Amino acid sequence: MVEVLKKITQKRDLKISNLGFGFGQNIPEKREVPLCPPNFDPNMPLMIAEIKRCSPSAGQIGEITNPIKLAQTYLNNGAKVISILTEEDYFNGTLADLISVKNTFKNATILRKDFIQYAEEIKISYLAGADMILIIIAMFMGEKTKEEELQKILSECKSYSLTPLFEIHNQEECDFALKLNPSILGINSRNLNTFDIDKNKALNLKTFIPGHIKTIFESGIDSSFDGYLVGSFGFDGMLCGSYLVKNEGKNLPNLIKAYQKGKKQKSSFFPQIFKSLYGTPYPLIKICGITNIDDAIACAEAGADLIGFIMADQSPRYQDQKSIKEISKALSRLYPQILKVGVIMNKKDSLIRAKELFKEGILDGLQLHSYDSSSNEFGGFNLKEADFNFYVCVNFENISDYPEETISPFVLLDSKTTLGGGSGKSISLTELQKLKNTIKNLFIAGGIGEDNIHDILALKPKMLDINSKIESSIGKKDINKLKNIINTIKLASK
Repeated sequence: MVEVLKKITQKRDLKISNLGFGFGQNIPEKREVPLCPPNFDPNMPLMIAEIKRCSPSAGQIGEITNPIKLAQTYLNNGAKVISILTEEDYFNGTLADLISVKNTFKNATILRKDFIQYAEEIKISYLAGADMILIIIAMFMGEKTKEEELQKILSECKSYSLTPLFEIHNQEECDFALKLNPSILGINSRNLNTFDIDKNKALNLKTFIPGHIKTIFESGIDSSFDGYLVGSFGFDGMLCGSYLVKNEGKNLPNLIKAYQKGKKQKSSFFPQIFKSLYGTPYPLIKICGITNIDDAIACAEAGADLIGFIMADQSPRYQDQKSIKEISKALSRLYPQILKVGVIMNKKDSLIRAKELFKEGILDGLQLHSYDSSSNEFGGFNLKEADFNFYVCVNFENISDYPEETISPFVLLDSKTTLGGGSGKSISLTELQKLKNTIKNLFIAGGIGEDNIHDILALKPKMLDINSKIESSIGKKDINKLKNIINTIKLASK
């Protein structure tokens, strides 16, 4: 069991021995409230809104003197389930919150979120008014006695008709949980060893879960765009605490709306990218500066994953909307798996044009070039509210240029020049290595060619964006150079 869980469960053990399985709370002798299992709607997320005062990672989140009032706001704004932290020492929760909320909202679905350890806790949860129980898989792996206790817990859940929400964090836990034939799996993006958040890894884990199992994304949600991402991966719902508590649930409608847009959008942009990032030994290959159909098809035949259209009018490789539509439609008919990216500068009109092409299905995603990391705005638009596929690109010269925080799922690095991109200038390998030492994944553009590809591959990048160094003339790719560099990348990475 991971260290954080061990500390929590040891303290709970001590309290249970002193106070009983009800932790000294006044638990009803008989359940007087109806049982309300979760109700999934294909057009709406199962939005699980959490009453959460604090946590070991975030510290104090909200005082929440009136959990009934907060629950009412959640329900009014579209929540389908109220999650109530009942762990006392690390999350400042209590079973009294659960009892009072359920007694007030009798027909609401209530999740008891705690570190359930024993089968006897299930009856207590039922009597208190819980409809769902969180089961943290990491607590029951690796020890025969723990696995036997889990089976007892699940048997008790069945006898009281309570719905277990199995929580997993990684592939090992996923494999373990799937053997239990779960109806609902929650994927938590927080690492219980370090408490770090890895949304991309959690999102990608969804692809390993059979479609008949309902999935809930947990932890790390702090913008509407996160809701969009969750929807685009096909999750059935979200469990959100800190983000909602800090805004008293007022941001819930926007989160739900963003999820719905993500669920409806046709491009599998991020699922396809993350599948490659986590499932193949070689980096994603993007060929940028495409100006004609022949080059686009050659890229696809050679094995590229993405192609890029430059929509910055100052670039010699600039493509207007009409040209992009023609190339994109022709390529999609022959190679629908190739992702098409619009590369734009930090201008409002460019963003508007690119978003139009995205909504039409001409582009699968946008590369936001020359992103200013001092804010989450691009082209005057707050990216936290984005309902389209994008990633940011920063001009990188040294480690200080890398954004400390960004809403973007990943950051592409391009060389810092007066042109902003497409100059053929490479980023210093020394500076890239320094960055590699501080973060796990590198996404690299700028001056990548046959002369330096082996040095760049030694950094084990996750994505390479290749342009000017494989051209026979500006805007025209050299097909032999194109094939050679892609072959080199794939052979070197085996």
